[in-house]
Amino acid sequence: MKDHSFYQYVMTVRGQNDEKGILAEEIFNDLAFPKQEKDFNALSDYIETAGNYSVSLSVFDSMYEDYQEWLQF
Repeated sequence: MKDHSFYQYVMTVRGQNDEKGILAEEIFNDLAFPKQEKDFNALSDYIETAGNYSVSLSVFDSMYEDYQEWLQF
């Protein structure tokens, strides 16, 4: 099982031609993004309140589920 932050997972999604890829690029460009964070609630709160993201929060929810699966392998 991997021990990586959500940000590290996001970097594997950059470049995809879909909403997840767009969100990944926006997270990459957000210099204040909590890069070491793993907790869903902390990340969700940040994206909802501090971030200026163009995609819906449901895209983040889906990416976080993917992240949890990614940690298993």
